[in-house]
Amino acid sequence: MEKIFGKGFSLVELMVVIGIISLLALVALPSYRNFILRAEFIETKMAVGAVKVSFEVCSQMMGLSKVKVCSHNSHGIPNKKNAAEGVVGVELKGGIFEAESTSVDTGQVEIVATAPTDSKNSGSTYTLTGKINAGGKVVWDKGNCSKSELC
Repeated sequence: MEKIFGKGFSLVELMVVIGIISLLALVALPSYRNFILRAEFIETKMAVGAVKVSFEVCSQMMGLSKVKVCSHNSHGIPNKKNAAEGVVGVELKGGIFEAESTSVDTGQVEIVATAPTDSKNSGSTYTLTGKINAGGKVVWDKGNCSKSELC
């Protein structure tokens, strides 16, 4: 009977390979999870687009003195939506819509989008703030997320 040595892998070599794979998985899984959450949150961020454009058009058509009429369900601005299963909530709000407010020259509006209730990001929000300048022009910021890892 002849013995054959040197074929195959030793136990130490296999343990080293398993250790390397474990380290790679340890680093990759949290990054993958954040990537998935951010990719899903893009839908929420994009939901502000229709309200943003509609409000800009309305504020420029109406002018600074009548910008208060540019609210939900008027002048092409979509209705307010509450977050629900499979539905992104979107709300346009700001001090310019309050009845006692008379000056809008430094007025700001916010568009707040809330992730769907059945999403992994449920309850997370994306807020876009706009400052209304003379002539009804709206200057928007870059937007803020309620969780920094989502933006």
